[in-house]
Amino acid sequence: MYGWRAKIGLITPMSENAEHAFHIYAPEGVSFASMKINFPGPTPEGLIILTDQLAETAAKFKGYPDLDLVVFGCTSGSCIKGIGWDKECCELIEKASGFPGLTTSTAVLEALHAVETKKVAVLTPYPEATNIIEKKFLEDNGFEVTNIVGMDMSVVGTNFFETASESFLYQNAMKTALNGADTFFLSCMGLTTLEILEKIETDLGVPVITSHQATLWSALHHCHIQEKIPHLGKLFTI
Repeated sequence: MYGWRAKIGLITPMSENAEHAFHIYAPEGVSFASMKINFPGPTPEGLIILTDQLAETAAKFKGYPDLDLVVFGCTSGSCIKGIGWDKECCELIEKASGFPGLTTSTAVLEALHAVETKKVAVLTPYPEATNIIEKKFLEDNGFEVTNIVGMDMSVVGTNFFETASESFLYQNAMKTALNGADTFFLSCMGLTTLEILEKIETDLGVPVITSHQATLWSALHHCHIQEKIPHLGKLFTI
């Protein structure tokens, strides 16, 4: 039987990366039911339009049998309105769906605390305006951001988030100056990161948090599943 340990609802922008990754890397007995939300783009204006649809999308899970959690899998969308917005999104999800809510930004904060982060360097696929907001969100939640860099995603194709290659992401990670950071964060649920996470962590020499990894880890913990998966980084060995 699918989902005999946990059944998780997943709301993501228009990409299959999250579902694909979670079905591969989640422990046995964990299943996911997915909903899509329209994504106008990673600008602050586009992300606000995206989050305006969150309650309506979450409501589609109402009456779904035996969900343990509903996750809003979008990093920038769940921090775009500043400190506390991730918690407001969780409350919106719970009110609309009837199930506990979680967001990727909430998961990232939990993951950064779990690896005892004080200073973090961040790599994103976002424009500068969105990076400024994400930097402030992290700082307002108690982390020093030593560097935040937006990749030039125009070089990787029309559907650029999901088509960014492992080589492209790895090389950009290696070029990101840590500037004294004790943790590296690769942001965005649209990127394929779990396949290269272990290599980045080994080569940078600091714990690596990615949106996919943090969301999966936090969702499992919220469902009381304490699974250690060493090839998904230090976070999954705690």
